[in-house]
Amino acid sequence: MAIGDIIVGLDIGVSKVSCVIGQVNKFSEIEVIGYGLSNNSGIKRGQILDPQRVASSVKEAVTAAEQISELSVNSAYVNIKGMNVRIEKIVIESEVEKPNDGMTINDIYNLFSKIQMTTKLDKDEQIIDILPYQYIVNGRNYKEEPIGAFCKTFSMEAEVVIAKGDYIAGIQKTLKYAGIGLDGLILETLATSNIVLMPEEKEIGVLLVDIGGGHTDISVYKNSKLEFYDTIPVGGENITNDIAITLDITNDEAEKLKRQYNLAIMAMITNNHNIKLNTKSQFESQESTIKCSDVVQIIEARIKEIYQIIKKLIADNKLTGKIECIVLTGQGISNIVGVEELAMLTLKLNQVRICSPKLINIIKPQHTTVYGMVRYIASLGVSKHVNSDVEIVTDPNFKDKISEGFSYFKGKVSKIFKKVKKIDEED
Repeated sequence: MAIGDIIVGLDIGVSKVSCVIGQVNKFSEIEVIGYGLSNNSGIKRGQILDPQRVASSVKEAVTAAEQISELSVNSAYVNIKGMNVRIEKIVIESEVEKPNDGMTINDIYNLFSKIQMTTKLDKDEQIIDILPYQYIVNGRNYKEEPIGAFCKTFSMEAEVVIAKGDYIAGIQKTLKYAGIGLDGLILETLATSNIVLMPEEKEIGVLLVDIGGGHTDISVYKNSKLEFYDTIPVGGENITNDIAITLDITNDEAEKLKRQYNLAIMAMITNNHNIKLNTKSQFESQESTIKCSDVVQIIEARIKEIYQIIKKLIADNKLTGKIECIVLTGQGISNIVGVEELAMLTLKLNQVRICSPKLINIIKPQHTTVYGMVRYIASLGVSKHVNSDVEIVTDPNFKDKISEGFSYFKGKVSKIFKKVKKIDEED
């Protein structure tokens, strides 16, 4: 990472596409110079069903970011969820080419190449990332790349992130339609955890639950390592659908009720008043009356179900004893009161906190994941190239030249309109 490096991130989700363009400033921090957001409807259950529709959403979000940044984006990093990946833990040893001269960046590259060649992959799988946790040189552990260390051999403890080939092909096809190259695929939990988890939480053992619109990401970190990652196809949109189906109302009305009576536990209700509804009918709308507890009961049932699925996953993977605390985040639960208390009751842990996207100092909560992606990419070691391919499309002094060249541009524009008018008359 160097001053001026530009990184473009794309969060391609079930209901939205978010784009952030970040630049490394003189303090080695990411400065957001462009951002865009668009609706998306071409993905179902983690699969890209309509690449052209998703590409259109990608292009819309990228174009908005381009207009703000005055850059033309040619490539970007894209997020990938747990349902499309598996993680393999490894410890691998490699020789140093010139022991008397000290370890170089080429020795690190050679080790990565060795991992690529020796990792066993199923048919149609690809390695998308290698996450080094520590290097072992002469019996000592190093978190950073030990460039310059004198040794004959060295080892690396790492996790290899392996993705399904058909999903990668779908992403590549989508980006090709959008006219954008793929810089790399970033495991979504690495992006989210980069901004919502504290280092001490990763060290002692934390369960990160990221509830989005259509999915919930589950991650476990222990000793600063990613121990477990998975995605379940249930999220905030399921709560809305439950309310709509149960009360026989439209999804828009259900979403309004969810936001208005945003409680996760029925016992928290202080005034169980009546609510008048316009229920759906084949011929005409009908008015009915329910209690607000009827809405809260639906919300509580779905959130409790999500927690129970998580509890089973944790138990099945023998991770219960490694977790000391829970962090909840995501747009799917950001406005619901009582999600922490319900997590304590269901998951049987007392240390639970919620990290709302609103608490993170970025442009919009919808950009939380992609902003985390850009920050994570910028934090990678010197052995990884991180720059995205962008071009400057506007002269920085363009505004200063407007008054100077006004008459010239006015003449050009006048000629263009005359040509257009002439064509219209001929038609």
